[in-house]
Amino acid sequence: MTFKTWFAYRWRQILASVVLVCTTLCTGFVVGWSVEVSRIMEDPRTNFNMTQDDQQWLVSCAGIAAVVTTLGSGAVVEAIGPCRLLSFALLPAALGWVVMAATDSLPWVFVGRVITGGMGLMMTTVVQPLLAEICQADVRGLLSSLPEIMVSIGMLLIYVMARFLDWESATLVCGVLLFPVAATVLFVPESPYWLLKNGREKQALRSLMKLRAPEHDVDAELSSIRDALNNQNGSIMKQFRALKDPANWRPVLLVTSIFILRELGGAMVIFMYAVYFFENAGVQLDPFTCSVLLGVCRVVFTFISALTIDKLGRRPLLICSAVVCGLAMFVTGGVLYSGDVSLSWIPLTAVMVYVASFGLGAGPVPWILLGELLPTPVRSLGASLCTGIFVLLLFVITEVFPDLTSTIGLEDAVLVFGTFFILMALVAFFFLPETNCRTLEELQHAFVGGTTLTPFSHAGREGYTPAYGSTFPSTSQVTEKVH
Repeated sequence: MTFKTWFAYRWRQILASVVLVCTTLCTGFVVGWSVEVSRIMEDPRTNFNMTQDDQQWLVSCAGIAAVVTTLGSGAVVEAIGPCRLLSFALLPAALGWVVMAATDSLPWVFVGRVITGGMGLMMTTVVQPLLAEICQADVRGLLSSLPEIMVSIGMLLIYVMARFLDWESATLVCGVLLFPVAATVLFVPESPYWLLKNGREKQALRSLMKLRAPEHDVDAELSSIRDALNNQNGSIMKQFRALKDPANWRPVLLVTSIFILRELGGAMVIFMYAVYFFENAGVQLDPFTCSVLLGVCRVVFTFISALTIDKLGRRPLLICSAVVCGLAMFVTGGVLYSGDVSLSWIPLTAVMVYVASFGLGAGPVPWILLGELLPTPVRSLGASLCTGIFVLLLFVITEVFPDLTSTIGLEDAVLVFGTFFILMALVAFFFLPETNCRTLEELQHAFVGGTTLTPFSHAGREGYTPAYGSTFPSTSQVTEKVH
């Protein structure tokens, strides 16, 4: 199949995915804006009189509201639909950035930070399962990697603006960029899974027709989705009851465990405390310049991951990435223990290797698994529980990190980070099945059975391919169904 044919068959879902992914730009802004705290401290025009505790809370408080919004996102998604929630959430997020940029009061900066954190960190919770539901299996890996790319781009923009602009201007730009995104999301077709769960079969058919090529057998796909839903509605209480099934709670537990180990591996600490980290690691280069290099490295290697993940698979990328991240932290800790000033370039190099490896696997793959591995009957609930725990842990780690380094030293902290990444590699090696090129309906049976994962058949491993040679519904059949 030529690229032209491939693109012609999939351009609709690609366009819809790109629009949805732009919402996660806000997530990148939230994570990257932490470097602006250092700019605020250096700005002689501010009269905030910030203490060390104020700095820590300003970095970490983004996770406070995010705990509530992510845990509650499942119920809201089932009530109003994921696309509508994304559009509605972007408006207060944009206003929160404007408030932060316009105020001269520290409490209002905290208010804006809480609002933007609550809305921004929720975006990926909603976007990843939504992408899994609207994308076909053979492009799901590529398109599901886009949120991590957009988060990386958002962080890089903040790092660059922190290097060249004052913090108010950088903050205002974050808000202004989100308004057109909020309007554009309204034109994206709603998830056919959500529509079917809510008894809107005609709308689900319309959604699939907008997302698929005219030649695609939307009847067959709609029937497959209907069978996967198994007559379940969108009630959160029913999802809680369904969570008692081992086939449902085991993948939720596995994905949550991967997220926990990843965050205990210091992923967000590196990105949110980039300036602080490089200053305390003794790196001679300007810490804001180091942050820009870090951001560029993450964008480049996350993009490479998106291009290769459907060929290499999720599982090997995650395992190899976790091992390299762990080793990079061990090298950093060893150099810091030596105290040799002449080796100050090694921590920067090791962190860049860490970020590159993170971008290839440990960054995007857990989010892809969030959309792919969580079973359809509990996908909304499972995603909100997983990311709720993730942001709670994010808040705790970012709040205690400066105190932790003061107590045990940065060198011991990074060694602990490396250990957790090795543990994540072991968990993935022993428990994670490959999800590449498998439909959501196939993946729903991945954890059925006794104490071991149910192996996939060879046919399942071939994945979902467009049914070019199948019998497609006629125009009259489609028209009759829709009307």
